Amino acid sequence: MSVKPIREHTGKSLLHRWLHEYSGGKHTYANPGVLVTPAVLDSTSKETWDTLVEANPWLLEQKLVAKPDQLIKRRGKAGLIAVGKTFDEAKAWVMQRMCKEQQVETVTGQLTHFLVEPLVPHKQEEEFYICLHSMRYYDEILFYHEGGVDVG
Repeated sequence: MSVKPIREHTGKSLLHRWLHEYSGGKHTYANPGVLVTPAVLDSTSKETWDTLVEANPWLLEQKLVAKPDQLIKRRGKAGLIAVGKTFDEAKAWVMQRMCKEQQVETVTGQLTHFLVEPLVPHKQEEEFYICLHSMRYYDEILFYHEGGVDVG
């Protein structure tokens, strides 16, 4: 059976869409964040920073987290997570890295997709790790009570 990794934003969007229904209304996932792609570099595209803000006004109202959304492990250890930023700071952080070469451990490549989401203040011991495996006949949820930069 093949395995298809998905972006963090896609996984969070799936939780946002289905968690309430499949948990019988017991759980919700409020905000999957915004996926920022190289389209923001083209002022004639449908996806500009202005259109992202129009569709997501919370970007201007909350502290934010910005990070590459490219299936990169250990982003935190590589300095690839911006935490507690205003919209303008998060935008500048993303633009400094968008479509630029970046080395993470032994791999070098371009960063082209970023996730910008609301900051959820929490303590390190409140972080956890979750992984969803969708199999042919069942789904498997891997959960670990410790999350953060030392997982993986």
